[in-house]
Amino acid sequence: MTVTNPDGRRHSLDVLAESTYDAAHLFVVEAKKERAVGLPNPTLATVFEVVADGKVYRVAGVALQRWIVERRQNWNGPKGYLFCKRPGLE
Repeated sequence: MTVTNPDGRRHSLDVLAESTYDAAHLFVVEAKKERAVGLPNPTLATVFEVVADGKVYRVAGVALQRWIVERRQNWNGPKGYLFCKRPGLE
């Protein structure tokens, strides 16, 4: 999971995720924690690069936010509750 800040510096984070969108969302969660040092603040303009099985996948911030909103609306129960506690890009 890699994000490039406006200055061109790359920031990487290893995550264990179910999908490329989940990986990008986990980066958002870590970057928005108060203790996060050095990670850029992700926005709707951010492009997330996820490497899985030797391939690079790109997730646009706008598409990630749509995915987050859809999950929040469709998931119920404990899984949905916990998911809703994760921050979004808004």
